[in-house]
Amino acid sequence: MDCLWRLHDWETLSAMLAQSQGQMEPAVSSCLLSAYAALREVNQEAANTHIDKGFQYALAKWWQLPDTGSAPQLALLQVFQQLVELRESGRVLTDVMNQQQRSDQQYSDTKDILETWRLRTPNEWDGLVHWQDVLLWRNHIYNVVIGAFNSMQEIAPHLHQMGYRDKAWSVNKLGHIAYKHGCPDVCITVINNMYGYNAMEVQEAFVKIKEQARAYLALPLDLRAGLNMLNTTNLDYFAAHHQAEIFRLKALFMAEPGMNDLDGASSALSTALCLWRQCPDAWLSWGQLCDARYEADPAGPASQQLLQYAAHCYVQGIKLSTAPLAASGMKARNEEALQASIDLLPRLLHLLSFDDRDGVVGEELARAVEERSLPPWIWFMWIPQLLTSLTRPETHRVKPILKQLAELHPQSIYYSLRTFVLGLREAAQRALQEYSKHRAGLEAAISAALAAAAGDEQSESVRNARAMLAALSPSADTTAFDGGKEVMERLRSQHPVLGSTMEGLLAEVGSKFVPRPLERLLAVVTALLHRCYKLPVANSSAVPDHMRREMAGVCRACFASDTSKLQARNMQPVELREGFLHDLNPESPGFPHTLGELAERLKAWRNRLTTELEAAMPHSLRLEEECRALQDIQLSEVELPGQYLSGHEVTPDTSIYLEAISSNVAIVRRSASSFRRLSLICSDGITRHMLVQTGQNSTQGAADERMMQLLRLLNRLLERSPESRRRLLAWHTPIIVPVWPQVRLFEEEPSYCSYGEAYDINCARFGREPDMPIAHFKKRLAAPDGNYDKDPDGSLRLGAFNEICDKVVSENIFSQYVYKTLPTCNHLWLFKKHFCSQMALSGERSAPQSYWGCCSFVELECCHHANSNTHLITPTAPPRLHLPSSWHGTEPQLFASSLMGKN
Repeated sequence: MDCLWRLHDWETLSAMLAQSQGQMEPAVSSCLLSAYAALREVNQEAANTHIDKGFQYALAKWWQLPDTGSAPQLALLQVFQQLVELRESGRVLTDVMNQQQRSDQQYSDTKDILETWRLRTPNEWDGLVHWQDVLLWRNHIYNVVIGAFNSMQEIAPHLHQMGYRDKAWSVNKLGHIAYKHGCPDVCITVINNMYGYNAMEVQEAFVKIKEQARAYLALPLDLRAGLNMLNTTNLDYFAAHHQAEIFRLKALFMAEPGMNDLDGASSALSTALCLWRQCPDAWLSWGQLCDARYEADPAGPASQQLLQYAAHCYVQGIKLSTAPLAASGMKARNEEALQASIDLLPRLLHLLSFDDRDGVVGEELARAVEERSLPPWIWFMWIPQLLTSLTRPETHRVKPILKQLAELHPQSIYYSLRTFVLGLREAAQRALQEYSKHRAGLEAAISAALAAAAGDEQSESVRNARAMLAALSPSADTTAFDGGKEVMERLRSQHPVLGSTMEGLLAEVGSKFVPRPLERLLAVVTALLHRCYKLPVANSSAVPDHMRREMAGVCRACFASDTSKLQARNMQPVELREGFLHDLNPESPGFPHTLGELAERLKAWRNRLTTELEAAMPHSLRLEEECRALQDIQLSEVELPGQYLSGHEVTPDTSIYLEAISSNVAIVRRSASSFRRLSLICSDGITRHMLVQTGQNSTQGAADERMMQLLRLLNRLLERSPESRRRLLAWHTPIIVPVWPQVRLFEEEPSYCSYGEAYDINCARFGREPDMPIAHFKKRLAAPDGNYDKDPDGSLRLGAFNEICDKVVSENIFSQYVYKTLPTCNHLWLFKKHFCSQMALSGERSAPQSYWGCCSFVELECCHHANSNTHLITPTAPPRLHLPSSWHGTEPQLFASSLMGKN
């Protein structure tokens, strides 16, 4: 019966409903079928009865659903939409049943409902079946409206057209959704067979042709049929911009590998732009065609000309797709063209960096930047690449772009630019000294050559020396530093107050929120302990010489220059200093003789320092005590750091500003490292938490920023796919803002928890040593002579690993932590669902790596509902599910073994 109404077999449906009356289980689906049949027979009273029952069943089912998650509710929301539209359909049928001797004004209700249906559509990523159910029933109502007003063409032409336009729109919309869901054949079938009338508005006729052409392009075997369809289209009915789009579609067919008519494609694109020069899609398609021809023969005689054409078309397409509506001549912005143009920006930068031998790409880009025809916000996501280009030959091309960003959107570039300049300062100074020294030597050589040649400028020695001087140029570091400094000076001259405010803010954050000496000592001791574990020798071996040198350097660094700081921070600084030097100074008589003794002593000091830190340091600090200047600083003009990283347009209405910094500064200890967490109170009412990470490697920090940039681009692809969007799949991309070359702000919620913390909690609970697996592994692989046994096939390591899994580390550590953290079974089920999807995403991101490498990227998140006692897992940020330490669920009596191993 569920298929009969879709096939319009109403008689069979009514007969089956009459036969099964009293036998079907009361449910929403049966009420929908009965309402369909009743409305088909124009039985308004019976239809309202079935619709009311459907609402009652749906509401009863709604209240039975858990209060966590959103997937179960989405299906019911779709049912509610169908019930609401059935109710509205009854009103439309009542309104048009007796249309004779009625004025136009009495059909305003019908007009409003039909207009509302256009606005109330499912999400594009909703299932195709739901789209079909909604639009198929609407088409039935459209047919009724068309039939009711078919005889009023002369009396009221606008009423005569009521229904035609909406039905054409719904058919084209269903075909578009089928194409978006990867069903081009369904798209063609729907558009060709579902409308059923000859009359159609010009706009909807154009949309029909466009959707058909796109569907044919997705079917390689039907390219000829699609091209024939476009060739037989009568263009006289269409406006110039519609004709231009049709010629562009023809060019796409001709450029396909199955057709391979590149000259015909170029001619069609030329015709399209002659018809309408403001068509961004045509410019982008022509640029891609020229780019493909250039890539086919990059060393050919016409390669640079094709490269210039491609760059010019790309720039024109980006300019037109991002231009304001008044300047572009369009009534609405073409979002597909806008997204396509933004996606081509990295290709344009790639051509500028690696293929622009004759400077043609740079000239086109420089002309557009000089005319200010490209909006600055399109460069937000690519600021790291633009800064890197300052070290390359195209520095004079990207410098105007950076200056424009510094003038119009200073906070989008300030953090990265400041760190870039500071990171190059020392290298640029050294390179400048070498350059000056070399230049002075060449000038002295020229003077000596002139003196030897009696002032003869044409002598060979003088000419050679002058040629070497002319070829001498500053290094790339010096050029990049000067370029970055020039952009920074432009920013500070245009925004002096904002520049001084942000400089003071970053200076305070980078200097005041660093770990204290005792915390740094704990981190150093832990790093030395891990260094001992990594050495490929047994614990019975003597301490290597390089390890002794490192220990001596640590003793000098920690207890020579920082002694006064330690005395001010610790309860017993003298005893701490004497004990540390006695146990770990290689020059003292009590220094360990074997690597195992050294590891045990480092482990003892790690435990001692951890205990002293937990006793002496609070869990949070007061901002007025740590940094009074930061509390008093005026933040009215400072925007949220990192809001430009998404690459979207940021306007004054959508900008998020900082209102204050929370007075509580949390101390986060993880893996023996200590960080400070700042809470930024923003103008949108949301508090963002930023971790101040110090001691960072600048190279690793840049790599992390590029990885987040890559994942944001991949999230765009996931967002465009209906399947991934419906499953809420996306990678977690926290904000990373550089403050100094070794300091950065890292977005991290208080609920974050890593696998290591879950493992440490389990070890503390059962009294196990966290380092026991490493010690067992080293002991298992050690030979009597102190070295590791040879293991060419990895059998010894595999055996040691299996022993650790069987005897040392239990397989239910993670499941125990999850069960004791999540409060209810509903949270557990939702956590499992999101955990599986994020494991799949992590495996996709790290496919070349091993399975354990994939697992290392997965983290967990649950968010705490601040206004109630209910704890909710958020589905809005599924890539990273984090377990809050504030959840302390009671010990469950029953444990399921299906999550992660057995108990």
